[in-house]
Amino acid sequence: MNQQRTLPPKGDTRDYHVDNIKGVLIFLVVAGHFLSYLQDQNVTFAIGVRTFIYFFHMPGFIFMSGYLAKGFLKKQNKTEKLLSYGWLYLLFKNAIELVHFIFRRPYFADGSHTGALIAIVLLFTAGVWLLAQLYDRFSLFRRGFILLVVGYSLLKTDMLTIGSAPWYLLALILWHIVLYLTKEKKAAYVLAAAVLVAAFANYQESIGRFLTLSRAINFLPFFLLGFYMTPKRLQEALGGKGRRFVLSGIFLAAMVLIIIHGRAVKKWIGVFFFGVSPYSKLLKLGEWYYYAAPLTCILWMAATVVLLFGLFALCPKGKTFLAKLGRNTIGIYILHRLYKDFLIYGGFYGLLCENPYLATGAGLLVSLLVTVVFGTDFWAKALTKLSKVSMGERFYREKTGSGLMETEHRNG
Repeated sequence: MNQQRTLPPKGDTRDYHVDNIKGVLIFLVVAGHFLSYLQDQNVTFAIGVRTFIYFFHMPGFIFMSGYLAKGFLKKQNKTEKLLSYGWLYLLFKNAIELVHFIFRRPYFADGSHTGALIAIVLLFTAGVWLLAQLYDRFSLFRRGFILLVVGYSLLKTDMLTIGSAPWYLLALILWHIVLYLTKEKKAAYVLAAAVLVAAFANYQESIGRFLTLSRAINFLPFFLLGFYMTPKRLQEALGGKGRRFVLSGIFLAAMVLIIIHGRAVKKWIGVFFFGVSPYSKLLKLGEWYYYAAPLTCILWMAATVVLLFGLFALCPKGKTFLAKLGRNTIGIYILHRLYKDFLIYGGFYGLLCENPYLATGAGLLVSLLVTVVFGTDFWAKALTKLSKVSMGERFYREKTGSGLMETEHRNG
C-alpha cells in the first residue's frame, strides 16, 4: 500500500524523491541567506542554525546539480546551455548592484521612506515579469537588451570577481566544462583528483574570488559525485529501512549538536564551508592546524556526504509541496537574494524580537514564505524565459523547469 502511494500517476515520469530533496535544499539556501544578517548581529541561536545549514547545504545543492547534469554530454547545444548560465550570471549580478545603488542613495539614509520603498519593490516585481514577456516575445527587444547588459558589464572592472550568490552560476559553467574535458577518463580517478585538488588548493591565496575559481574547485567533488551517482546507486547507498533509519538518526543528531555548538564548529571548520577563505586564516588556531587543513577538508567532505544521505533518507518519495519548490529553483534562487536586500533596507530585521529563538524562527518563517512565493510556476516561467540567450529570430526554448538543476529527470 505504501509503495503504491509513492508511485507517480500514469504517464508522469518525474522522480518526486529528487524534487523533494531539491525543495528542501533550495529552502536551506534561502534560509542561510536570510539568517546571515542575524548572524552578523551576533544572535547565538541564528549562528548555530546557520552553521548547521552551511555545513552541508551548498554541497547538497551542487550534488543534485551534478546528479541532474547527466544529459549535458549528450546535448548538441552545449554552448547555448553554458551561455544561458553566463547570461543569468550577468543579469543576477547587475540586478543585485541595481538594488544596492537605489537604496544607498541619500534619500533613503534616514530610513523614513517606507512608502517609497514599497512602491519601488512593487515596481521592481512588476518590472521583472514585464521584462520576461518582452524578452520572450520580441527579438529586437531581446537583442537590444542583451547588448545593453553585456556592454555595461564589460565596462565594469569587477565583472568577473564574485563574492555573493551569482558565483554559483559561473561555477556551473566551469563544472560542465570539467565534465566535457574528463568524459573519457575513469570516474574514480577524476573524483579522487578533484578531492585532492580541493583539499590543497586554498594554500594558494591568489585563487580567491576571480572567476569564482576557489569555490568552483572547493565544491567540484560534490558536483562530480552527483554526476557519477546513478539513480540505482543512490537507492543502494540509502539502503533499506534499517540503513535509512541510521542515516536519518545521524542527520538529526548532527543537527542538534551543530546548532548547540555552532560557534565552535564555525570557528574550527567554517573556513571550508564557503570555499573562498585561504588556509592562512587557520594560523590563528595553531600552525599544526594550518598544516592539517587538507586532511580536515577531506574529513569535512566525508561528513558532509553522510549528512546528505541522511537528508535524502528523510525526504519523502511521493509528490508533496516540496516537489513543486524543487521543480522551480531558478525563480527562488535568483529572486530571494534580491528581496533579502529589500527586507534589510526596509528595516525588517529591526522589527524582530530580541529573543534569539523568536528572531531566528521569524527569519526561518519568512524564508519559507519567500521560497513558496518564488517557487510558483509563475516565477519559474518568467525566469526561464529570461535565462535563454538568442540573437536570432528563432528563440531557443526548453521545457519550463529549474534552469539551475536540469529540467527533466526520470524515475530510476
